[in-house]
Amino acid sequence: MVKKLMLGKLPVASWHKNLLIAAIIFTTLLIAMGGILCVTQSIRSCPDWPGCFGKILPPMEVSPILEMTHRLVAGISGLLILASAIAGAIRSRGLRWIMIPPIITCLLVVEVSYLGAQVVLRGITPGWAAVDLGSALMVPALLVASAVFANVYNSNPSKSPKLTFRSPFSKLVLVTTLIIYGVLVSGVLVAGKNTITSCLCWPVYSSLLFQVDLPGIGNAARLIFSGIGIILLVSVLVQTFRSQHQNRIIFRNALWVGAIFLIEMLLQGLLLIFHFNIFLQVAYTVTMASFWAVLMSLAVNSGIELEAKSNSE
Repeated sequence: MVKKLMLGKLPVASWHKNLLIAAIIFTTLLIAMGGILCVTQSIRSCPDWPGCFGKILPPMEVSPILEMTHRLVAGISGLLILASAIAGAIRSRGLRWIMIPPIITCLLVVEVSYLGAQVVLRGITPGWAAVDLGSALMVPALLVASAVFANVYNSNPSKSPKLTFRSPFSKLVLVTTLIIYGVLVSGVLVAGKNTITSCLCWPVYSSLLFQVDLPGIGNAARLIFSGIGIILLVSVLVQTFRSQHQNRIIFRNALWVGAIFLIEMLLQGLLLIFHFNIFLQVAYTVTMASFWAVLMSLAVNSGIELEAKSNSE
């Protein structure tokens, strides 16, 4: 019998799992706030860092308030991530999926914070902007992985969960997630000046926007891969109903993924009808941040396999 089972303790304490969930919520909110700054063109509304015009409180204007709110959420997110990393290092040394991802996210937060400061003070190239966005998306992804494993450890304390992606379904979800990640990150590389393409969102299928964005094969390739992503995502949902309906966690995750992405597509239609209304743009990019978090939950849950623990564990 496993030692922890004899002691009657869960592998991951409830407060520790809740700490991971809080970190996921705030990092997802942080990414959504970044999208809001992007579509409202408020990213450099405070020309200095970490203050705003040399003061702690920003001017009572929308753009500076949004910028400072983003920094406040970033600070809270950083503290939650640091607390998750410390808790994992102290309490979960034998559970690598609880200990290691938060430590990696701490390093990513340092990188993203540095690049964010450079955006404000000097500006950065599209290449570094893609690195910044890609790293930012990895933060909630890694935290989601830890939270999912915490739930699996507690639900199956006599088993050893491993991330393998060996089943055809899990491979399909993994490929879909990787393509969507590439589509999201590549937006800043092909975006024209002050277009929604540079923000966190699914490509808007507008001929006018396509002409405004940077010409060349990159823009066309991104649109093609976004179409492939939609086909794969629909395939994931179909396969979920066919082969995963008895797995409540995966089935529920897939429903959330499908529902949020449907909202994203409906918002795109409204954007085209109402000529890129700013409030719709905000909703569009915020929805994408939520979609990324639930997609990562589906990906991790689909890739986990349980193995029996040996008596020595």
